Amino acid sequence: MFKKLMITGCTLLLLTACGTDATEENAATIQESNTNENNATNETATKNDSTVADDTNNANTPTTNTSVDITNPKISMDEAVNIFKEAHPDAKIESIDLDHDSGRLHYDIEGFDSSKEYEMEIDATTKEIKENEVETDKEQDESIDFSAVIDPAQAIEIASTQAEVDGLSPTGWSLQVDDGKQKYTIEYDQNDSDIDIKIDAITKEILEVDMDN
Repeated sequence: MFKKLMITGCTLLLLTACGTDATEENAATIQESNTNENNATNETATKNDSTVADDTNNANTPTTNTSVDITNPKISMDEAVNIFKEAHPDAKIESIDLDHDSGRLHYDIEGFDSSKEYEMEIDATTKEIKENEVETDKEQDESIDFSAVIDPAQAIEIASTQAEVDGLSPTGWSLQVDDGKQKYTIEYDQNDSDIDIKIDAITKEILEVDMDN
């Protein structure tokens, strides 16, 4: 009987010890799980903070101005005129424009001779001729005297002194003969408005400031 009691007591001690070990093991497992969850939560929070910081920095970073600088094109007006003259040696030029499409600068030149009219588009960076149209219908037009007119850069400088375009950059220009006068038109954009400043290409006089709302 005494032996049975001793065996029973030992058994209970073993079971209690096993239960204690199991409890400690489970507690350790739970603690480790909680630690991993806390680490994961902290890591996620850190990533979110970094993302917010990056977004804040991006928001504070100024947007790159993608507008085209027409003041100093790689190909000058004189070079564009020479390209036109090489293709049409007998033609006179009635107008020349510098404009841009999707950031690509180009010259548009219109000219004429005794029997035809010509339209040519020249890339202002590569000198490539994009278009070269010939029409047989001829009207009597006036031509530009390039030896007498001021440089486009000078016309832009004169236009920039006007209060209406203070802080704006020109988006294009044209040179043509109108009512017997050779005129530059310097173009500006302001929100939804177009501002055109017309300048006498010989006397440098500002002839008109036209604001189209």
